[in-house]
Amino acid sequence: MKKYVLVTASTKGLGFEIAKSLSFAGYNIILTSRNKENLVHAYKSLNQDLEHKMIEIDFSKDNIKEKLIKEIADLPLHSIVHNFGLKLQNDKHPIDTDILNQSIYNNFTISIEINNLLAKQFISDSSTIIHIGSTASLHAKASPSYTLSKSLINTYVKNISYEYINQNIMICAVLPGILGHEDSEWDKKKSIDKKRYEEVQKKQPLKRFALPTDISGYIVDLIQQKSLMLSGSVLKLDANEY
Repeated sequence: MKKYVLVTASTKGLGFEIAKSLSFAGYNIILTSRNKENLVHAYKSLNQDLEHKMIEIDFSKDNIKEKLIKEIADLPLHSIVHNFGLKLQNDKHPIDTDILNQSIYNNFTISIEINNLLAKQFISDSSTIIHIGSTASLHAKASPSYTLSKSLINTYVKNISYEYINQNIMICAVLPGILGHEDSEWDKKKSIDKKRYEEVQKKQPLKRFALPTDISGYIVDLIQQKSLMLSGSVLKLDANEY
C-alpha cells in the first residue's frame, strides 16, 4: 500500500529537506506551497520511483477544506509533518493583539484544523503527527507573539497525546535551534547585521547554525519508528544550546 506523508510548506528550507528525505525513505509526499513554480522544482527533486502530489495553497489565506482536504481525501495518509509557520513584522512589545491573533493562527491554529480534519484518514498501522516548533518556545528570546504561538504547540501535543494514542497515532513536537539555510530568518539577518550574525553563530555549540539536513534525518527516524511511547514528547534539537 502507498503511504503518503503530508509536509506543509515543503518546497524550501527545512520542509523541503524533510520531504526529500522521506521520499527517498520510501514515502509518497504531499507537497504544499503557495508558489506553483516552487512546487514543480521540489517535485523533481523527490524520489521519482514513487508517486507524489502537489497542492498549491496559501495556508494563511485559503480555505483548508477546499484547497487541501478535498485534494487528498482519497489518499492513504500515513503521517503529517507540520512545518508551516510565519514570523510577522512589528511583532514586539507592547503586544499588538491583532498581530498576536494572526501569529497564533499561522503558527498553531492551522495545524490543529488540519489534524482535526485528517485524523480519521490515517491508515491502520501506527501513524505520526509531527509539529515543527521552535526552541524560542522554551527560552522566550524571540519576538513575543511568535514565541507565544509556538509555545501553544508544546502544550497541545502533551494534552492531546492520550486521545491520539487511542487512535494508534503518535504525536510530538520537534524544536530545532537556529536554522541557517538560505532564506531562513537568520540568513536574512546576515545581510542586515553581519557582525551580530557572526557573534551568535560562534556561540552555537556546533559553531554554526543548524542545517535542514541536521533535522530531516531525525524526522524520518521518528516516522519509521512508529513508537507510541514518544506520544506527547517535546523533542529539542539544538545541540544542547539551551
